Amino acid sequence: MAMGQLKLASNTFSGRNDIYQKMIEEIQDYAIIFLDKDGIIQNWNKGAEKIKQYAEKEIVGKHFSIFYLPDDIASNLPQKLLNEARENGRAAQEGWRKRKDGSKFWGSITITAIHDEDYNVIGYCKVTRDLTEKKIAEDALRMSEERYHQMIAEVQDYAIILLNEQGIIQNWNAGAENIKGYRGDEVIGKNFELFYTKEDREGGLPVRLLNKARENGKAVHEGWRVRKNGTKFWGTIVITALHNKDGNIIGFSKVTRDLTQQKIAEEKLATYTSELEIQNGELEQFAFVASHDLQEPLRKIQIFSELIQENYENKDFVKKYFEKLNWSAKRMGALIKSLLDYSRLAKDNDRDSLTIEIDLNSIANEVLQDFELLIDEKKAVVIIENLPVVSGNQMQLGQLFSNLISNSLKFSELSPVIKLSATIVRKDQIPDPPKMLADSKYHQIIFEDNGIGFEEQYNKIIFSLFQRLHGKKDYAGTGIGLALCKKIVENHNGLITATSDFGKGATFNVYLPVQP
Repeated sequence: MAMGQLKLASNTFSGRNDIYQKMIEEIQDYAIIFLDKDGIIQNWNKGAEKIKQYAEKEIVGKHFSIFYLPDDIASNLPQKLLNEARENGRAAQEGWRKRKDGSKFWGSITITAIHDEDYNVIGYCKVTRDLTEKKIAEDALRMSEERYHQMIAEVQDYAIILLNEQGIIQNWNAGAENIKGYRGDEVIGKNFELFYTKEDREGGLPVRLLNKARENGKAVHEGWRVRKNGTKFWGTIVITALHNKDGNIIGFSKVTRDLTQQKIAEEKLATYTSELEIQNGELEQFAFVASHDLQEPLRKIQIFSELIQENYENKDFVKKYFEKLNWSAKRMGALIKSLLDYSRLAKDNDRDSLTIEIDLNSIANEVLQDFELLIDEKKAVVIIENLPVVSGNQMQLGQLFSNLISNSLKFSELSPVIKLSATIVRKDQIPDPPKMLADSKYHQIIFEDNGIGFEEQYNKIIFSLFQRLHGKKDYAGTGIGLALCKKIVENHNGLITATSDFGKGATFNVYLPVQP
C-alpha cells in the first residue's frame, strides 16, 4: 500500500473513531462510561452527567463504587459485578444508586468486559439507565396489588376464591375458611364442587354454573352448601368469568356469602304467614259457627221457652217441648265443647310433648277397648296390621285414632269392616304434597272402611270446621271431628288426606315423619 493510501486510511479510521467518540459523549438518556480493569472511571458522557450530576473533571479517576449505597458497598456489590463481567463477559443488575447531591435513583446497569487482541480484559464499558419513574410506578402497582390481595385475604364475611378453567381452587381467603371450615392447604388444588350437596353434585349443578358463567360472563345462585364438618349453610354465590387480553377465559372468581340466618328468618316468616292464613281461615269458620251453628240451637231454645211459657198449663205440650229444649241445649253444649277442644289443640305449641316415642299399635288397641260395646253392637270387624312407632303426643294421637275409628263405626249401614295398616313412602310419592312437608320419608297410616263414604268432590273440604256431609238426623255429630284430626296431624308435621268410593267406603291416609 502506498504511503498516501495508508495515511488516507488512517485518517478515515481516526475520523470514524472521533465520530463514534462524539456520539457516545452526546448521548443523554444513558450514562456510558469506560472503567479500567480496576473499576476506575476513565471517561464521562453527557448522559452520565445528567443522571449522576457529576462534571467530568469531578469524577474521572475515581472508583465507580462512588455511585453505590453503603449497604451495597458493605456487601462488595461493585466488585462482584466486575468479577461477573470478567468471567461471563457481562453483568446486569438493577438497584438504587446515589447522585452527587445524595438523592437516589433506580439504575438499570450493564457492565461489559473489554478485551485486547489476546482476549485479556483491559477494562469495562458501563451503561446505566435511570428507571426511577418506572420503578416508582411498578412499586405503586405492586403495592396496590398487594393491598388488593391482602384486602381479599382478610375479608371474613365473604368467601372469595379463584378457580381455574376446570373449577380447581387456586387461592383461599379468611372468609372462605370462616364460612366453609377448611384451611387453604386442605382445599387448594381440589374442585369447588366439594362444597355442594350430594344431590347437587349428582345433578351436575357445579358444572352448569361454570358453563353459565362461561357463556354469560357470570352465574348467580342460592342454595344449601356443605361445610367441612358436614353441616349445611345457605349460600348465595356469584361466579364471574375472568378473561385475558385476547378475551379468552383464564379462570373464574367465586364469591360466596353465608345467608343461613336470613334464610331461617325468611322460612320462619313464611311459616308464620302460612299459620296466620290458616288461623284467619279458622277465625272465619268460628265466625260462621257463631252466626249459624250456635245460633240454631240457641234460637230453638228461645222459641221453645216462649212456647212453654205460653202453654205452661198444658202438661203434655210442656213435656214435649221441654224434651226439645233439652235436646237443643245438649246440642249447643256439644258444639261449645268441640270448639273448646279444637281451640286448645290449636294452641298446643309444646313441641317437647311431640318427641315421645309412641307405639301406634298400643294406641289403636286402647281405642278399640273404648269402643268395645259399640263394636259388639254393630258387629264390626277391626283389623290392625303392624303399625309403626312414631314420635308424638300420646293424648293427641289417641284422639286422632278415636275420631277416625269412631267415624268408620258411625257412618256405616252394614256390619263395619275397618282396616288399619301402614307403610313407608318418600315425600315425592305423596300426591300433591304441601310445602310444609319438610322430611324425606313418611309413615303412611291407612284407615279403610266399608261405610257409606262420601262423594269425591268433598275430599278437600271434609277436614274443615263444622263441615257436615250427612244430615244430623241420620248421623249424630258436631262436624268438628275431622278438623281436629287435621290439626293433630299438622301438629305432628304431617298430612291427612281422604278418598272415597261413594256408598262403598272411605280411606283416610295419615302421613307422619319417619324419625332418623
